[in-house]
Amino acid sequence: MNTGLLRRVVDVVELLGIYFYELIVSSVTVARAAFAREPRMHSSIIAVPIALRTDMGIAVLASLVSLTPGNCALHVSADRRLLYVHALDGRTPEQIIASIQQVFERRIARIERW
Repeated sequence: MNTGLLRRVVDVVELLGIYFYELIVSSVTVARAAFAREPRMHSSIIAVPIALRTDMGIAVLASLVSLTPGNCALHVSADRRLLYVHALDGRTPEQIIASIQQVFERRIARIERW
């Protein structure tokens, strides 16, 4: 098997694995918030700087963010440098931005370099 193809397969499997992990963690977090006696989460709209430039990369990132419970991709800026995200999360905006960039965007960028 070609090593380039193998690397691509590994990158895609890694992205899917990370996504499913995030899906489970986010689902539990949202469920706990929904059943809490006193809500501790605060929703916010955050502008996430993005380095992805292709339509496909941005669409995949927005889809993965939206498919994660508690998050929803709202809009991509006209210059394609910001992804606006609604987050139902107790973390700070900086933590949410770092999470999206490190967990999803970095891996999508690596896959796009094929």
